Amino acid sequence: MNWQKIRGISSLFALSIVLTACQSSRLPTGLEIWNKILWFGTLGFIGFNDNPVAGFMRILVGILIFAILFELSRVVGLSRNIGITVSIILSLMTAVFIPGTVLAGIGTAYATFVSFVLIGLPVVGGLYALYRIPSTTRWWIFIKIVLILILIAILISVKDHALALSAIGGQTIG
Repeated sequence: MNWQKIRGISSLFALSIVLTACQSSRLPTGLEIWNKILWFGTLGFIGFNDNPVAGFMRILVGILIFAILFELSRVVGLSRNIGITVSIILSLMTAVFIPGTVLAGIGTAYATFVSFVLIGLPVVGGLYALYRIPSTTRWWIFIKIVLILILIAILISVKDHALALSAIGGQTIG
């Protein structure tokens, strides 16, 4: 990481501390700073009282859209300043006008995809290993049994977690 990025991140952190400290006479805690950032993401400054998770997603989607549009502006051939300006304006418009339910859907879809990959790869790899390991000696058979037990443990833990989530139902957390 170069020094310009470190200075930029530390400047943003210092600015958030100063802006949060302007509201009280004492130095704010990290939790108060985080809650203020989430309050900004939930659009609390214009009267919306959205879910903090949706506010966090709003901030992340805004940053993602800015990064994509900025790279596209470089590909198109816009100058750096114009590309930054256009990207900031369009990403802010996108982040402000996307409804919270759509943001929750984006987060849910991404989490589902990642969980399928993170759970599916070991299970598929274990099943492939079971197929490829020969059953010629007792040690290979022992290794197959251990693999089967590991795969069963993974699937049971996923089933238990899914049942716990389905017991919560459609309730929103937060």
